Amino acid sequence: MNKIDKIRYRALKFLSSFSPEGAIDFRKKNPEKYKKYVSDELEETLSKFEYLTFSCNAVRVVSQLGLQQLRDLEDIRRKDLTLMVSVIAIVLSLVALGISIASFLNSMPRVASI
Repeated sequence: MNKIDKIRYRALKFLSSFSPEGAIDFRKKNPEKYKKYVSDELEETLSKFEYLTFSCNAVRVVSQLGLQQLRDLEDIRRKDLTLMVSVIAIVLSLVALGISIASFLNSMPRVASI
């Protein structure tokens, strides 16, 4: 996941638990914590893409488009983690194979030189 996607993922995940009124109240009461997750510029960008809605009749701040974006970003994140775990597993397997081969070669009887 690239840097921009990480920032968007973090903001959407944070905002997904808020109702519009709750998000506005939280922004007023804890502006520094809100800005830690959602900057003004990011909030404006997400609103332009219609990922956020602050209308009073909405149940959550994150719209249906925003939820789809959040799902896509979570899928990317999961694939990144799977790739990292796979690479680590391959490296560990190669190290174990090297140790096994070294152990096998050390246990073979030596042929005396004439």
